[in-house]
Amino acid sequence: MEDKIILYPSNWLYNAGVVGFLKVLQYNGINFEIDGKLIIDRFAIKESYKGIFRYHEDVLNERFSIWGKNKRYPNYIQSSQKEFFENYYVKALQRIERNKHKTCSWCEGYFIPQILIDDIKSKFKRNFSSFLEQREKFQGIHFAGLGAAITEVPNSFWNLNFSTPICHLCSYLIIFHHLAFIKTPEGEIFINAPDFYLIWDLNNFAEKILAKSKEYEVRKILGSSLLQWAIKRRTLLGAWTMMNIEVIVKKGSIIDYFDLPPNITKILLDYDIANLIEEINEEKIFDLILAGKFSELEKANYFVLKTILKLKKNDEISKNDPITKYFTKYNDLQYLRRVSQILPKLYGKILEKIGR
Repeated sequence: MEDKIILYPSNWLYNAGVVGFLKVLQYNGINFEIDGKLIIDRFAIKESYKGIFRYHEDVLNERFSIWGKNKRYPNYIQSSQKEFFENYYVKALQRIERNKHKTCSWCEGYFIPQILIDDIKSKFKRNFSSFLEQREKFQGIHFAGLGAAITEVPNSFWNLNFSTPICHLCSYLIIFHHLAFIKTPEGEIFINAPDFYLIWDLNNFAEKILAKSKEYEVRKILGSSLLQWAIKRRTLLGAWTMMNIEVIVKKGSIIDYFDLPPNITKILLDYDIANLIEEINEEKIFDLILAGKFSELEKANYFVLKTILKLKKNDEISKNDPITKYFTKYNDLQYLRRVSQILPKLYGKILEKIGR
């Protein structure tokens, strides 16, 4: 049995579970290694179970439950199964291993070894087979909005499969997925990507951005997160990775998806362009770029130059002046001088990036 467990990105729900799991580990001071994949120590599983309750109490100021009729994972386990789950099942999860004879639709398939299953079975009251079956098929106990009970109709989220097979680890990780979602005016969001390091960073950036302004729309949250990633990480992403960055928007049981056009994503992830946008530090200009209105940057610079001349002559800038469409600090001469040097560079680099 390997000392470490290695996880790779999969569908957004699994990825959200992993990110929520990492939030709990981080809060409880448990180390992990993250790049494109994730590497954790086995003991982290047991510690994460204790930690998720602590996280809810300390950070979210609420009580967390997975037994009985709770609000997030109704009947994930029954109240009578709580002691067994905590004292035997979670401990057994630390010894999971890949099983070639069982299938998981989300990861490589980490299951509790059969010899250990046989051992803990004797500690279980009532129908152990039913309990175990619930840990090996995705259904309502995992996500009330998307999961289907074993006897229910197909669910479109899972490509019309009646019952999606998952492993014991995935069934456990999913109870962390709600922690990955960030509250916004448009619903709860999670930024998904085919790389755990990128997912972890983008969602952390999104939380910091929303801490400054809770009114940002999803487009701006994603765009700002990409911008910060480009500036702080200076790492080139492949075309496939860029094309698969998306935002999951959850409104109750309704799930929506949002992504930026490929050319906008490409622009925002360019280190030089991101730095120029950051240097300008004007939301109105950033909004133009997010909307793909690149030619407006030329117009903006024209009005910047006109405004510089007016300010030099001590002319008053009216609130209806065209410059107000593009800039908030339109009375700051030094700022506008600086911007007049940056805008042409920014426009040129954007055109170069998108091949115009």
